[in-house]
Amino acid sequence: MPAAHLHELTLPELAEHFRGQGLNTHQARLTFSALHRHGSREWKDFSAVSIACRRYFESLLPLPCLTLQETHRASDGTLKLRIRTSAGHDVESVIIPAAGRVTLCVSSQAGCAAACAFCHTGTMGLLRNLEAWEIIEQHRIASEVWRRGRFEAGFSEETHALITNIVFMGMGEPLHNEEAVLRACRIFNEDLGAAFSRRHIVVSTAGVGARIRPLYESGAASLAVSLHATTDELRDKLVPLNRQCNLVALRRILLDISWRPRESLTVAYLLLDGVNDTRDDARRLREWCEGLPAKVNLLEFNPFPGSGFKRASPEKLAQFRQWLHDEGLFNTHRRSRGDDVMAACGQLATAGKKKGKANIS
Repeated sequence: MPAAHLHELTLPELAEHFRGQGLNTHQARLTFSALHRHGSREWKDFSAVSIACRRYFESLLPLPCLTLQETHRASDGTLKLRIRTSAGHDVESVIIPAAGRVTLCVSSQAGCAAACAFCHTGTMGLLRNLEAWEIIEQHRIASEVWRRGRFEAGFSEETHALITNIVFMGMGEPLHNEEAVLRACRIFNEDLGAAFSRRHIVVSTAGVGARIRPLYESGAASLAVSLHATTDELRDKLVPLNRQCNLVALRRILLDISWRPRESLTVAYLLLDGVNDTRDDARRLREWCEGLPAKVNLLEFNPFPGSGFKRASPEKLAQFRQWLHDEGLFNTHRRSRGDDVMAACGQLATAGKKKGKANIS
């Protein structure tokens, strides 16, 4: 079997595995739907499959699951979930409700080795990569929490009962765990399961250059790049991965991609007060994006203990947006969500190896 557990097999892999057990493709499809559409995890709950299939299940060990430890609800309705792995590591996922959609931010690693200076997760160091089934489990648990708790959170019946979007923007650098992330995305894509199109899954990378094009060409997800600086001198300090793939190299990789029609590249840019918020930064950002199907998503800094950065004022953010507009660069503003429960972008962290804060002076 290509993967260790039934709930991390893609549908073609599951069908092949079942054929090896003398079970037909129809039973594989029923099993896949039970696992990924209905969230079944105990063999007794797979009532739609054949007697022969249930007998096969009885020969297997129980499916491993993650466990929900804590749920924190922010004043804006954002829900932060602390989820424990079987190895005892905690990871965090965030449910972000908004008009017309419900987004789940998932983690791909326990901790992170990228060590971005503005990110709380980076203070942990890397504990380990998550397996594909552990990424999928975050969606299963979050779906159950959302179905139960959306009315308690004050959302109306018109709010989506299901999670509509998944973003790999939680703990970890997704392309440092590419195989598991891509496997999870392909399982999320399946119509018999959660049925997320690639446009409703976004994988964000800080710049693991060699793996960007293969991820995009897989067709399993859309792509976001965390840029945050317009000079190598600054980006080396903010995003250490820049030392391996600098701004010129990263841009060349993205220019070489054959972008699909009407598909855009999200360029995330965290506006830090007095750090990367000048008129020249806006001009250089436009120059870097030239020739790319880029839309810039301006982010607000979300503080954490010892970060050493300040959020740009609303006036500065509005001014920077106007500069980008004057340059002809389309941009949006992602408002901070859930920062009162440390659920906002860059705030996710659990107990781990603590590092000192970065010095950008």
